[in-house]
Amino acid sequence: MKIRKSLVMGVVLFSGLLIACGSSESSEGDYILKGQLDGLNAKQLYLIDLLQAKAGPVDTALVKEDGSFAFDYQTAKKGFYRVTLNEQINLVLPLQSGEEVMVSGNVSNPGEIEVSGTKDAVRMMKFNHFLQANFQEEQEMNRQFQQLQGNPNQDSIVNEFRLRFKEMEAKKHQMIKDLIDEDPTLFSNLALIEQLPAEGEGNLAYYQKVKSGLADEFSNSRFYKNFTARLVELSRFAKGSEVPEINLPSPTGEPIALSSLRGKVVLIDFWASWCKPCRRENPNVVAAYEKFNDKGFEIYGVSLDRNKDAWIRAIEQDRLNWTQVSDLKFWQSEAARDYGVSSIPFALLIDEEGKVIGKNLRGPALHKKLAEVLN
Repeated sequence: MKIRKSLVMGVVLFSGLLIACGSSESSEGDYILKGQLDGLNAKQLYLIDLLQAKAGPVDTALVKEDGSFAFDYQTAKKGFYRVTLNEQINLVLPLQSGEEVMVSGNVSNPGEIEVSGTKDAVRMMKFNHFLQANFQEEQEMNRQFQQLQGNPNQDSIVNEFRLRFKEMEAKKHQMIKDLIDEDPTLFSNLALIEQLPAEGEGNLAYYQKVKSGLADEFSNSRFYKNFTARLVELSRFAKGSEVPEINLPSPTGEPIALSSLRGKVVLIDFWASWCKPCRRENPNVVAAYEKFNDKGFEIYGVSLDRNKDAWIRAIEQDRLNWTQVSDLKFWQSEAARDYGVSSIPFALLIDEEGKVIGKNLRGPALHKKLAEVLN
């Protein structure tokens, strides 16, 4: 079992963002980031704009013998910038012209590196310290787990470690919510919210809270625009929303409409014979079907296959004894287009009226939800 690695001294890097250009003019002594760090061995530090990370540094700072440095790059708008202090430490901070952020501490003890100057920078460092402690706890869990390899009680040990990891994740998610509640208007919330899964109970409300909190000041920010575009996609199929009709051929060629299952609790399951994560999840879906089918649970499988023989063979091998449809158009499937499916497995659980009550419920989460609505 591999415990997922968290980030250390740097929150999620942003992807799919448009390039923004900033002015390089500055006045002498006008800095956006400066500091003094003991144990800093680098001769130069480089400032990377995360909107254009591949373009290289936007500024370079010479490191003096006492570990002091300063960047005088002037930003067009507030954004996220990265400075690599050494192989283990990436410092990611929100920076803006007219605001001066100071860094101090010792690189040999990342947990004691501090920033000051702006609320955004302090917020980011507070969260980074939390992530660092979280990562160290995960490392210790990995070490303990490795020592227990071969133990006759392996299954119970794996379950115990999964529970501990789940508790750590819940702690992180609550930390994010608490920080956002403290001040929803901080630009740094755009970085924090990237670490909060939208599918969690009440989590999407925090996405909306960040959107509202930043709208007045940062509506023209590329980071904000990218975030809101993602939120639109995440908000699709929110609880209570209705799903589009699907009417595709079964393996025998007979069209079967999703609406024909109205009156049942239905799992709309997008999968394919070639999708390994889908095939690994199928035994769990089979178990759920066998457990809850006689209580009003049905499954409407939508395959993104393009080879009919492979599709039918996978149905038989995985014992998928429920409604299966496909137009055999791969990613160009009409249903995939209508549902905005860009990766699989993808699943929606709808109630008897065809309204969403769950999204991407896998493993025990699917069984738990079905027990709630059917028992």
